[in-house]
Amino acid sequence: MRAKLSVLIPAYNPGKWFRGVMDQLKAQIEKYPDTEILVVDDGSTEDLSWVADYPNTTYIRQENAGVADARNLLLEKAKGKYIQFLDADDEIYPNCLDLIYENIAGGYDYITYEFDTDHNRLRSYHNHGQLLYNCALWGYTFKRSITKGQKFDSSKTPECDVDWLLRVLKPDAKMKHEDRLFYNYRWDGNVNSLSHRRLRGEI
Repeated sequence: MRAKLSVLIPAYNPGKWFRGVMDQLKAQIEKYPDTEILVVDDGSTEDLSWVADYPNTTYIRQENAGVADARNLLLEKAKGKYIQFLDADDEIYPNCLDLIYENIAGGYDYITYEFDTDHNRLRSYHNHGQLLYNCALWGYTFKRSITKGQKFDSSKTPECDVDWLLRVLKPDAKMKHEDRLFYNYRWDGNVNSLSHRRLRGEI
């Protein structure tokens, strides 16, 4: 059976929180068995091979090439009609797949979401005009067909995600903004996150 949803997770030394993400997906996937989970390990020094033991999960390890290349490989391997990016070092709530599946039933090209940061609600807001609600990929569910041919540009790191979003989101797309929450972005104490590494000038 073709997957309805591909959950795409690039991972680079995500630390202690990644197992929580995978455990939460495992608990929810029993209700949605036509979900595939793809994890690209971007040359972590941590051993992440344990994720292959989770249901419906494909684990791929590559030499460290950066998040753009990891995401491109995830897009190449995805088979679902819809795709959802997650970050390995954040947190998803127990309603994550419920909310995604409820929304994709509407046939939207993409859905945008509200989110928590350290369990404090932040409202998504428009960036770059009327299309971009949120600069984070995990704030969207995409119909895979609208992403066809669009690759992440590694030369634009650390802004490759925004560059990609501005090419994928079209003004004539059928979209919905969902104000219910399923995602918590970890900031405090998450020193290995991409955002913290940007601020330290490491990327």
